[in-house]
Amino acid sequence: MDYNLMHDNVRVLNQEIETHLSILDSLAEGIIIADSNGQFLYFNSVAAKILGLGLQNIPVSEWSSVYGCFYPDNLTPFPSDQLPLARALRGEKVSDQVVFIKNPNRPEGAYINISANPIKNGDEFIRGGVVIFHDISETVRTEKLLKASKERITAQFKGFPIPTYVWQRTVDDFVLIDYNNAANIITKGWIKNHVGAKLSAMYTASPEIVDDFFKCYHEKNIVKREFVYHLRSTGEARDLIVSYVYIQPDLIMVHAEDCTERKKAESELKKLVNAVEQTADIVFITNQNGVIDYINPAFTQITGYERDEVMGRKPGMLRSGKHDHLFYKNMWNTLQNGEPFMDTIINMKKNGELFWCEQTITPIRDPQGEITHYVSVAKDVTQLKEKQEMELQLSIAQKIQQRISRATISLPGFDIAGKTHAAVHTSGDFYDFITMPDGCVGLVIADVCGKGIGPALIMAETRAFLRAFARLESDPAVILDRLNVELFADLEETQFVTLIFARLDPQNKMIQYASAGHGTAYLLNDRGEVDLEMESTGIPLGYIKDWKYVNGPSATLSSGSVVLFMTDGISEAMDTQENEFGDHHAVDIVRQNRSRSAAEIIECIYQGVIEFADENQPLDDITSVICKMIAE
Repeated sequence: MDYNLMHDNVRVLNQEIETHLSILDSLAEGIIIADSNGQFLYFNSVAAKILGLGLQNIPVSEWSSVYGCFYPDNLTPFPSDQLPLARALRGEKVSDQVVFIKNPNRPEGAYINISANPIKNGDEFIRGGVVIFHDISETVRTEKLLKASKERITAQFKGFPIPTYVWQRTVDDFVLIDYNNAANIITKGWIKNHVGAKLSAMYTASPEIVDDFFKCYHEKNIVKREFVYHLRSTGEARDLIVSYVYIQPDLIMVHAEDCTERKKAESELKKLVNAVEQTADIVFITNQNGVIDYINPAFTQITGYERDEVMGRKPGMLRSGKHDHLFYKNMWNTLQNGEPFMDTIINMKKNGELFWCEQTITPIRDPQGEITHYVSVAKDVTQLKEKQEMELQLSIAQKIQQRISRATISLPGFDIAGKTHAAVHTSGDFYDFITMPDGCVGLVIADVCGKGIGPALIMAETRAFLRAFARLESDPAVILDRLNVELFADLEETQFVTLIFARLDPQNKMIQYASAGHGTAYLLNDRGEVDLEMESTGIPLGYIKDWKYVNGPSATLSSGSVVLFMTDGISEAMDTQENEFGDHHAVDIVRQNRSRSAAEIIECIYQGVIEFADENQPLDDITSVICKMIAE
């Protein structure tokens, strides 16, 4: 008997060790554990992949040479006794040490960020050390690319085809400090003799230009002005679009785009505008840079944007975020090649609503064959797309809900049932019965905020995590703690889950629970009296990551005991006078029908709510779970 018990204990211990090692092996970071003598005890697979080598039985002095450890300069060998794990074996804690790894298995090399800690027992004696590390090669390479990018940006500035000037703020003025090649060309070299000149001195006859500088600087926004300017170098009059761009902390970059020829083309284009004023489809026209020059009335009617809100801007305000960078890159490449672009595009209205358009964008060329404008015609097909999308989402959500709502259980000495009546096609409520390793049963009822495919997925995730944790833990509060951590990482700020987890011990006829912001459950004795109100013991799941849940009072069940769990769709149901059904009505129905089966009691509760609501269609899901201890 003792030998079998010991054998079982060893088997359970081995299973726990295998579970813990599997968890370590599934982490995204490399983990290495060594004993106090520097002998490796554990390498997870990520560590072996990052280092290029797995566990090697070598002394500490050979760590650096075998694994190829270098300082971040890629050249200087990293002394073995200074590696983070070696330091941890001496009792040190190490954080964010960067080491370059290069060996025959990692010939390309890798930068890794390492943290290490000693492993101590209760008397603070060092038993070993552990390191956790991850590959930061991409980050290091990105920093190098940023440096190269800065150099490219400088070259691009000089080669930018639009004349551009850089001014720096002084105490009471601005000083010209740089210009690009296009500026030098348009001024025929005049500008290079005026580097260091003050703004007020250069534009004494143009106070509006000085005003634009100060407006841009103080408002820290882009300021644009179109005007006819006489070039000082030649005296020639040119139509210019001048943009003043504030650059922190004290610079103004001025782009002076010569639009003389384009203005002539625009003049001709405006003669054709009346042809599209009356169409019911969206029509807008942009210049060759994608800046809106024209919108028709349908644009305002459908998008909600007035003319003065979009003129001079690119149509990016319509972007919904539903198309990636490659989509727009492909569109722009097609247009720049002079070809029309046609596709169904998801756009966004001013009020945030999405709308679908069958959109055609066509380039317009001048007599020389140069593209001067783009005409976009978009037909609103939102209603058709929404109908198709709704049908698809409802189909998916219903399938998820149907799979989750099949929970049943057969437990000797007990009659347990649950049911959800969805207010719409899909429900945010669910219940579950979980058989735990110790022979106990987890009774679960929950309410996920919202309806549709999103809450259905949260429901499925919650149920999956709950079943997993209930096989590892027996304490309801601990199970909710672990579930809360996982949901916090996945839920949006406006999403949450209320849930009761009750641990039913059929052997000892005990029930213990923890509740995450859920409505009260009730334990009735065989006389129909309420012995225990199982109130909430914590906030809803997903709000605060580190919230610690507590168990509510435990209770002993006896023959004829009935436990009622329900969602707020029952208690908050209203009649035509806006009176709530309330918990007390549900408890009364259970009391009056406690001799019936669990499934029959659930149906009585549902019928009671429907009769109470009368003509009011229930706005929320109606879910209840009944657990009866069968009278002996």
